[in-house]
Amino acid sequence: MSEFHASASRGSTPRPDRTPPPPTRGKGLRHRLAELRGPEVPAKALDARALAALAANPGCARRAILDGAGVDKARLATALGAPSGFGQSQFALTRGNAFEARVKADGGAELLRLVHARLDPRAEPPAGAAVPDLTAHGPEGRTARTALALREATRAGGWTLLDHPMLALDVAGSLAFLEPDAVVVHPDGSWSVVEIKSFPMVDGVADPAKVGAAARQAAVYVLALEEVAARLGAEPEPAGKHLAPEPAEAPRDRTTAEAPHDAESAEPLSGRETAKAPRPEPAETPRDRETARGPGDPEPAEAPRARTTAEAPRDAQSAETPSGRETAKGPRDPESAGASRGPGARVPVVRHRVLLVCPRDFSNLPAGSAVDVRKQRAVTARQLARLTRVEEIADTLPEGTCFAPDRPAEELTAAVEAVPATYAPECLSACELAFHCRERSRAAGAVTPLGRPLRAELGGLATVGEVLAAARGESGDPDDPAVAALRRAAALRAEALRAAGEAAAARAQAPAAGGELPAARGAAPVPVREVPACR
Repeated sequence: MSEFHASASRGSTPRPDRTPPPPTRGKGLRHRLAELRGPEVPAKALDARALAALAANPGCARRAILDGAGVDKARLATALGAPSGFGQSQFALTRGNAFEARVKADGGAELLRLVHARLDPRAEPPAGAAVPDLTAHGPEGRTARTALALREATRAGGWTLLDHPMLALDVAGSLAFLEPDAVVVHPDGSWSVVEIKSFPMVDGVADPAKVGAAARQAAVYVLALEEVAARLGAEPEPAGKHLAPEPAEAPRDRTTAEAPHDAESAEPLSGRETAKAPRPEPAETPRDRETARGPGDPEPAEAPRARTTAEAPRDAQSAETPSGRETAKGPRDPESAGASRGPGARVPVVRHRVLLVCPRDFSNLPAGSAVDVRKQRAVTARQLARLTRVEEIADTLPEGTCFAPDRPAEELTAAVEAVPATYAPECLSACELAFHCRERSRAAGAVTPLGRPLRAELGGLATVGEVLAAARGESGDPDDPAVAALRRAAALRAEALRAAGEAAAARAQAPAAGGELPAARGAAPVPVREVPACR
């Protein structure tokens, strides 16, 4: 089209461009989100806890657009007249910061000791681990600096502690910057997430609800690290360097987490792996392959080296590295990310067992526990993929919609109600707007305040009025299982009320003393006994 307008004849007067300017909807996404948040309102960063709550309710478009625009939902709820008590107390924040500083003291020596004991006991003990400087300007700069530090630490080998790195994750078309407590790079080049919490671990057991919340939060960090690992694996590897000091590339059926890391067998095993002859049969597994031995290697000691992680005994030592068990599931498993993707390119392994560090028995001494987050990671990834993109939600809003807290209450209410919400009782512990959404849901007569299980059982009946009408037989398809169950329950309730009414009428007609009370149909008569007066 531009070439057509430029092909006017020489000497002709150019006509003015009558093309209308692009509408407001054509603005960039960042500018559009700034308008929704308010031009002078700073954006609130989206953390992993908010992402986990957003993934737990992917159908809520209201939370998706508010979190994507960086709206402070606590201030918004107060402006709407429904303040929420959701959040962490100042005492808990102070205690958590003091405990985290104690855990990371002395260059993270105690933290690395817990990582070695709980996650990677076969590796060499950490001594003099590197702690790179991750300071940079802005979240984008810190994200780039973190990726550079991860790449250098993975190629160098040895233990490396990244204190409060910055990660980026694409959420519904908007970039969210996440800051885990720590990320540890193992000597084999794998990465582990460390989550430090202030709730106690009494006798080695912590509150299951709090542990579950910490696992969901750590799963978000694992997803963000996997994106960084995928980008690093796509980069060309410099000559003479690896991404990780792993064995040779021949037995690619197992990851580095399966290789023993004791001081005696680490170096000879690498040499033996290099000396293996290539197998032309791609279907052959390490179980069928004989282990090549050097001239001075004893036969019995090297025979178990070829078995896969799934065959390893589930004792206390081998249970700490279950991330390697998932390698047999196929190339889609992130634990098998060490597979080569080209000449000199290898994706680092992000471990699915994270370290949860809590105070031991109400003291200030750290205690660590390995938590498997494979299930939480899969659920979070699936739910985040279901989120409607932020630009699609923004395009459905009326022009001039703004969620700035300084707007009048009526205007804010109209702006919030313009975005549909999916309320559930679980929102009370995860969202600042839960009280406002619950009030609106109750006013609309929705069944969602009664819980998700009941809402799922009712099928297409979305309001209390529809449920009552279906139970009375006034509406609804009789072949619908939900409608049939409601009518059956209504019939049972009517029968029970009728029997209770007949029993009450019989008691009212009973003699004052002696005799028998007529009971309900089919029941034996109840004798009436005179109650002696109290003295």
